[in-house]
Amino acid sequence: MFTKLKWKRVDEGMMMNSASYWRFVSYSVLATTIVCGMLSISALARPGLSDKPSFTKRVGRVTHTGHRSDGFVKKRSERRVKVVVTNPAGFSRESETVEINLSQIAKWLHVQPAEGEVAVVDSESGRILVSQIYSSQPGRPPDRFIFQVNLGPHERRVYFVIRASKLSTPPKFTTKTFARFVPERYDDFAWENDKIAFRMYGQALMTAPGDALTSSGIDVWVKRTHKLIVNEMYSSGHYHDVNGDAMDDYRVGTSRGDGGLGIWNGKKLFVSKNYHQWRIITNGPIRSVFELTYDSWNAGNGRTVSEVKRISIDAGSWLCKNVSIFESNKKGPLTVGVGLAERSCGPDGCEVIAQNKREGWMTYWQPEDKPKGIIGVAIVLPKGSVERFTNDNPNLPDSVIHAAVPQPTVEGAPPIRNLLAITKVKVGHPLTYYFGACWNKTGDFVNNAQWDDYVARFAERRDRPLKVRLIKE
Repeated sequence: MFTKLKWKRVDEGMMMNSASYWRFVSYSVLATTIVCGMLSISALARPGLSDKPSFTKRVGRVTHTGHRSDGFVKKRSERRVKVVVTNPAGFSRESETVEINLSQIAKWLHVQPAEGEVAVVDSESGRILVSQIYSSQPGRPPDRFIFQVNLGPHERRVYFVIRASKLSTPPKFTTKTFARFVPERYDDFAWENDKIAFRMYGQALMTAPGDALTSSGIDVWVKRTHKLIVNEMYSSGHYHDVNGDAMDDYRVGTSRGDGGLGIWNGKKLFVSKNYHQWRIITNGPIRSVFELTYDSWNAGNGRTVSEVKRISIDAGSWLCKNVSIFESNKKGPLTVGVGLAERSCGPDGCEVIAQNKREGWMTYWQPEDKPKGIIGVAIVLPKGSVERFTNDNPNLPDSVIHAAVPQPTVEGAPPIRNLLAITKVKVGHPLTYYFGACWNKTGDFVNNAQWDDYVARFAERRDRPLKVRLIKE
């Protein structure tokens, strides 16, 4: 068991070449227009560049921004909201999402809380950042405004939220997250970001001719491209190609896959069937959110349980957020097992599993599927919430654990049991945790130590969130 891990910078982000120039709205009356050259910008420098050329000129602490065509002149009477973001930790934050109450901003700026009404600007660079507005409850007005930042250790940075109507041209952002219902493949539900992709199974799959499967486990699709691949994968039907940019080499079966759950009675894991209902909360350049509803299932001892699972995925992250709310015919707390599918490691292999009970995380570096590579998976529960780590078949013979698996496999080695993190949750209360995966073929994580370090640092970020302060100006 790990008690202390040393962090290693393993994912420095994707380098981008962008003909991006910088616009910033200030209290100055003057707008200056010049032609700027091409820039090569690291993703670590600032995320979310606008494709619109602009120019930045500093005068003291005020930044004046001009544009090649007509520029923009900010009047002294214009309102803006100052957003002060501070990193309280002694490590860097990369592609970290800042979430703000939209209604407060809209009130201060005298705009409607709606898409396209506001924009966010980095005060130092003058750059318009990628942002997203959405409603956390469909059918209601938007209430979330998010953007992403990169901050050094203990760094404090200032951003301004302004009226988007004051920009000469609305910025266009590249979409880096996506989620959708897939009726053409037995009601799958799939989602992804610029790093990794996942799917879960709908009820149509339970009766699919020759392909029937009853499972609420989470499937993983790996990719070595930053583009979105879900639609392309379903369109081509080539899920298991060895040499493609994306691939399904993670067999779920009836296991928990990568972060699925069940109700644990100390010996057996009681799991639901395939999801019954779905709804999309938002799709956007930074975040996709959706819900899946699971009908009531037998949880043992005369108890039945149903679940609504809300999953969100942010750009730049290898992990998703899961919030599950359970209903039951009994009021007592539920014991839940969150799992990772385990594979045979071969006659001469060893299991590469890391667990940190205090910090609430577990990783599993799967045996290699030659020549397809290695998939690493992980779950991160709230700090101090894990009662113990176990599995749902402790008496599994070594002959199964060390069984030879012919390679390459068609869609990954079959699961042999579930590795479990055991926790408790009250009925009607949210159970929040994270799950995710990586692929060594991307070059971001070439060994288990790097993956463990990333997950350990993710847990540290969970416990030391960014500090955000809003100031009306």
